[in-house]
This record gives sequence, C-alpha cells and structure tokens, in this order.
Amino acid sequence: MDWSASPEREVRNAELRGKLNEGIDSLEPDLKAAVVLRDVQGLSNTEASEALDISVPALKSRLHRARVLLRKFLTDYVSETQ
Repeated sequence: MDWSASPEREVRNAELRGKLNEGIDSLEPDLKAAVVLRDVQGLSNTEASEALDISVPALKSRLHRARVLLRKFLTDYVSETQ
C-alpha cells in the first residue's frame, strides 16, 4: 500500500488547516485560549485551567462551546467545497 500523500490531498489538508486556524481566530478570546492551550499546545485540563485561572469544569465548558462552534464553521466550509 502506498502511504505517501498525493499532491491533491496535501493541498486539501493545507486548505483545511488554514480554515481551522481561521475558525480558531474567530472564537471569542476565552474560548480561543481554552482551545489553543488544550488542543494546540497539548496541555492537560488541569494545566490549562491553572493557566487561565479557572476551574476544570469551566475549562471543559469552554472547550465544548468552542469545539461546537469550530465543528459548525468547518462543516459549513466542507459542505461548500463539495
């Protein structure tokens, strides 16, 4: 099986990465901070909540809201490109 990425797939992935970054940038600052710390930088829930000076449940709530918004943003983009 050939696991090398095709040029077309590489372009699609680059476009999707760009769109994901655009979606993250469009989030409210508190939601964006939660996503960046957890999903981009890979901090644990405890580490991210301490960095933001909020409780872990508050962090989880922000992450959920942010991920729902990002999912909607990306779903709209993907449906437009098909």
